[in-house]
Amino acid sequence: MIPADLLAQLPSLGIAGLLFIMWWLERQDRVRTVDGLHDALQYARQLADLNRNLLDIVQTNTAALTTLRDELQAHRTIEREWWERIARELGELQVD
Repeated sequence: MIPADLLAQLPSLGIAGLLFIMWWLERQDRVRTVDGLHDALQYARQLADLNRNLLDIVQTNTAALTTLRDELQAHRTIEREWWERIARELGELQVD
């Protein structure tokens, strides 16, 4: 934004003054653009960190679920063998 006192002196500045004002406004716009890009880059980095953290959580949960599945399968196998053994023992008791 152009200061009010500078606008009041605008007619007396001449071409050099007008060129300076144009340069100054462009410079201000460039600074705002760079700040915006910096903010966008910072946001992108934060988003990338969040994505990495979420991926780590998903991988950890997947490993835990895989381990749980394997444990349950082993338990079912042992349980099935146990029930088969009990059935055999009961069968032998009924024969006698």
